[in-house]
Amino acid sequence: MSNNGQNNGLAMIFAFFTGFMAGAVISLLYAPSSGKETRKKIRDTSIDAKNKTVEFASQTTDSARQGVQTFVEQGKESVHDIVDSGKERLQQASEQVKSAVETGRKVSADVRTKIAGSIPGIGEENDEEATEEA
Repeated sequence: MSNNGQNNGLAMIFAFFTGFMAGAVISLLYAPSSGKETRKKIRDTSIDAKNKTVEFASQTTDSARQGVQTFVEQGKESVHDIVDSGKERLQQASEQVKSAVETGRKVSADVRTKIAGSIPGIGEENDEEATEEA
């Protein structure tokens, strides 16, 4: 979120609170009551307004916390999914490399055997070496 959105929300709350207080004070001043009663009404009204504002701010804060917590949890799940997917792909690539290396070894051994078999006298020595290695 941008600062602009937060400032607009705070300005809106401040404007509402200011308008509420101004209306309450004006209505009490024009009411046919004694000065003492009017001051008490103003004090009670301002306390009520303060309590409602604090309650509204608390609800808004709780709602924002829940939203952020949900966002963080979703982010964690996404990261875990990406990591798991990466591990699977790495495992698959590792298996493919191992398979390719094994195939390369087999082909290399076959080519060596064919080459050694085509050269007179060398093929017999390699057969003895192959028998000893096995």
